[in-house]
Amino acid sequence: MQNLFITFNLILFLIFFYKRTREGLHILQLENYYNDRYVVWMSKHIKKVINLKVILLLIIPIVLLLLSFSDVAFILNIFIYLGLIATAKKSQEKKAFVVTARIRRMYITYLILFAILVAIAVLVDAKKAIILSNIFAMVAYTFVYLINLINKPIEKSIRKSFCIKASKKLKEIPNLKVIGITGSYGKTSTKYAINTILSQKFNTLMTPESYNTTMGVVRTINEQLTSTHNLFICEMGAKYVGDIKEICDIVQPNFGVVTAIGPQHLDTFKSLDNVKKTKLELVKSLSEDGLAFVNWEDENIKKSELPKNTVKFGLTKKADYYAENIHITEHGSDFDVILPDKEKIHIKTKLLGELNILNIVGAVAIGDKLGMTAEEIKIGAKYLKPVPHRLQLKQNPNGSIIIDDAYNSNVKGATMALEVLKSFEKKQRILITPGIVELGDKSKEINRNLGKKAAECADYVILVGAEQTLPILNGLQDRHYPKENTFIAKNLQEALQEMNRITTKDTVILLENDLPDNYL
Repeated sequence: MQNLFITFNLILFLIFFYKRTREGLHILQLENYYNDRYVVWMSKHIKKVINLKVILLLIIPIVLLLLSFSDVAFILNIFIYLGLIATAKKSQEKKAFVVTARIRRMYITYLILFAILVAIAVLVDAKKAIILSNIFAMVAYTFVYLINLINKPIEKSIRKSFCIKASKKLKEIPNLKVIGITGSYGKTSTKYAINTILSQKFNTLMTPESYNTTMGVVRTINEQLTSTHNLFICEMGAKYVGDIKEICDIVQPNFGVVTAIGPQHLDTFKSLDNVKKTKLELVKSLSEDGLAFVNWEDENIKKSELPKNTVKFGLTKKADYYAENIHITEHGSDFDVILPDKEKIHIKTKLLGELNILNIVGAVAIGDKLGMTAEEIKIGAKYLKPVPHRLQLKQNPNGSIIIDDAYNSNVKGATMALEVLKSFEKKQRILITPGIVELGDKSKEINRNLGKKAAECADYVILVGAEQTLPILNGLQDRHYPKENTFIAKNLQEALQEMNRITTKDTVILLENDLPDNYL
């Protein structure tokens, strides 16, 4: 009978342990498997990580076992686990947890540890196995860190083999050219613009969605690149110094595009100088005959040391390629792109905002340097569509309009999005935002300025999360924004409920940034 109790205890422990660690694994996945970032999340959610209810309940059977009340302890432990499992709340996930090959390898390590527990129960002492399992359950979130640490040598070896395979594959395609794109913002939108325009002449492959980490780039190459491709357009993201260089060492870019250098991911970069150093790793990796394309509207880029083969794109005559005669409405934009020593190209697009115009000018510059005709470029521009969740215009059934700018907000992008909202002068304008994150020590200052800007552009502001949006609220108050036109929601669901309450057919809503689960 005691063996049956022990078996039940271990099975229920495994179920409860999985339920607790699954959220931890999800957060770790959202943090790109960086243990240091996972530790930051744990420190911000200490009440969840060190759950006093779980500790107090599971410590009772441990005390009983130490006092040799084994049968009572085993039975009580079963009922405690059943109660904890039954009352455990399943957290709502905005970005779904994906059981990748890496997660499966972590599961295997979990099972090995569980097998060790079973071995202790069978071969050594059942009481020690139950005590250990209860302690493990108390510190379940910490185990995610531990398992990731244990698996690190394995992951490093696997990662290396995938990188070697990708590098070899690139070299086997003789006429392939690689375009690398990096920047503090605008990477993905620029990538889509370049791919859409250049695909009118070339057989292109771009890294999908936001696949901009080393392994995202490597996976794209290994799974999708073929000998028929002659252009690989590669978005390069970074959160640490050296991240861009690591990707460049694999793909060996012929062309490099730097969209912006700004205060993004300062929680990991620590300083703007480190951001600049990392973004410029792309242009410094180019060969002597390579070309760097840079946004000449960006002050930090202007102050940087750039290679001699640099092409400047922008919105003023100081750039080599620039836009003029710009007309922006709520329906889209039209403008002329001025090319050096060539006739200007007139572009008409449904894309909103100056930032998108800037991205298109950059794409036109690359197309021109790669020998595309004006007609090919114009046709490509006609096919441009908003990138999902980046100033994407959506029509609601009730006639209201949503400007979906929900993807990972940045300072410049948020400012331009507010300008787009402001342009809808004849409509009620609503802003929904949780603010901008990953700004380090600059977070309060930048979000307060965001609040000041919002006061000029929005008729009603819905803030998501009371604590993190306090600087935005302070910024609104700095501009004497009416309190009755502000609503603070606990989460996005509550924010959308408030939006639906006040929305009419004459309303336009800007959804600026939708934070994933690891920020809430």
